Amino acid sequence: MNLNVDRYNRYSLVREMYDSVDYIRNFNPGNAAAFIPGIPGTKSVMLTGEGSSRIFPAKNAVHGRLATGTGPLILTESSTDLAGKNLDEFVVIGASNSGKTKEVVGLFKELKSSGHEHLYGLTCNRETILEEYSRKTFIIDAGPEKAVAASKSVVAQALFYDSLLASWQEMNIDTLRLATEFEKALNYTPGAGIVEMICNAGMVWFSGNNNGVAEELTLKTNEIIRKKASYLPGTYLLHGVEEVMTSGDIIIMVDTYPDEFEKIREIYSESIGTTVVAISPTPTPFKTVAIPRVPARLEPYVKLAAGWNLLIEAGIKLGIDPDKPERARKIGNEATG
Repeated sequence: MNLNVDRYNRYSLVREMYDSVDYIRNFNPGNAAAFIPGIPGTKSVMLTGEGSSRIFPAKNAVHGRLATGTGPLILTESSTDLAGKNLDEFVVIGASNSGKTKEVVGLFKELKSSGHEHLYGLTCNRETILEEYSRKTFIIDAGPEKAVAASKSVVAQALFYDSLLASWQEMNIDTLRLATEFEKALNYTPGAGIVEMICNAGMVWFSGNNNGVAEELTLKTNEIIRKKASYLPGTYLLHGVEEVMTSGDIIIMVDTYPDEFEKIREIYSESIGTTVVAISPTPTPFKTVAIPRVPARLEPYVKLAAGWNLLIEAGIKLGIDPDKPERARKIGNEATG
C-alpha cells in the first residue's frame, strides 16, 4: 500500500490502518501500567470480548505470557463462553470498542450482581454501558474509526494488554521501533502474482500460531475481500484438512515451521497444487511476503500489518469498497440497556 496514492488513501480503512503507526509511536506504556498497577496475589487475569476486540488483543497477550513464563496467568474466552461460569479467582477485563457489545455487557452485569469486585473495561468511547458495570475503564484515544472493519482499535487494544503484561513482567516494549517496522510492513509491495492468487482463490486458509494474528486475518478476509476463509492453528494443515483442499485454494502461512516445509511442499505444492504463501522475515521455499526481522514481542504486530496490506491490495484489485461490507456491522451485537 501507499498512503500517498489516491487509489489507497480514498478509503477510511486504509487511512485508519496507517493511523495505527502514529498511535503506536505516541503510545505511553506507562498509562496501561498505571491502570492496574498490581493484582491480588491469588488472582489470574481473564481477557474477554467478542470478535476483533478479543481475537488478536487477548490471544497475543496469552501467547506473550506463555512465551516468557512470567507475570500472572492470563487466559481468554468469549463473553458468551464465560456466562454462568465461576470467575471469582480472576481479574476480568472486558474489551468492547463501542462499550455496548451485548455479550460483554451481559457478562459484566451478571458478575457485578454476584458481587465480583475486579471488573475492568477497555473501550474507545466514554460514558458507555460497559463503564457502568466496571470498577474502572481505560479509554483508548485513537480517534474515530469510520470503516466497519476494525483496524487501529485492534492494535490499540493489543498494545494496552501487552503493556499491562510487560509492566507485570518488569519488561519494556520498544514502541518507536514497532511503529517503524509496522509502517514498513504496510508499505511493502507484495511479489508478483501473490495478490492475484488471493483474488482468484476459492478459499483462503490462514495457518499459524494461536496468538490471534492468523485468526484475525481470517476475519478480515471475510470483511474486506468477502471471501470464505478459515484459520488452521499450528500445523493443523498437516493433520487431515488436506482432504478438502483444492488447487483453487490458497494457504497463507502467517507463522512458518521450517521443519515441516518439505512435507507442506510435498502435500500441497506437488500433490494437490494448492498455492502456499508465507509471511516471513527469512526466505522460504514458497512465495514469500518479506517482513522486517524484529524481536519476538513485536513480530505479531508486524505480521498483522503485512496481512492487512495483502487484503487491501486484493480488495482494491477486486473492485471492492473495503469501507462498506454488505452485511457486517460496526457493532456486531449491541446491548440496548
